Amino acid sequence: MKIRKSRGARFTWVALCCMGLAACIQAPIQRYEGSHALREGRGGARESVDGIDIWTRGEPSGPYEVLAYTTVESPDGWIGGRILLSRVAQRVRAAGGDAAVLGAERGRVEGTSLDRGRTLLEGRRVVEITIVRYRSRAERIATGGLAEID
Repeated sequence: MKIRKSRGARFTWVALCCMGLAACIQAPIQRYEGSHALREGRGGARESVDGIDIWTRGEPSGPYEVLAYTTVESPDGWIGGRILLSRVAQRVRAAGGDAAVLGAERGRVEGTSLDRGRTLLEGRRVVEITIVRYRSRAERIATGGLAEID
């Protein structure tokens, strides 16, 4: 017995595969160049995901060095938020960092045409992140990045 797939079912399957492939494409990690890579943070709110600190508000509470910038994308919603944090942790690890500082966030909607004039809409979150490495206060004083305070 031969199973026949309708033209619409095949198109839907191909569209979903393309969306899955698009989710795997990542923005490049752009290395920081220039002076002022060493900074003194004032603190904020963070979450730890897979051993990586993700600063959701503010910045690290202490000295840190900016390593790189990139963007991370995920679906909207609560589950999408958990996926986003996991992807941020992966990108930080790939760049050799200790933490990420979340920056500007924007949303976008992707539409995929299905059969008979129907369209599948999916909301996406795109977040800019700064990848950082923690520095000790003593290390920064030794390298001249921070003045010693008595």
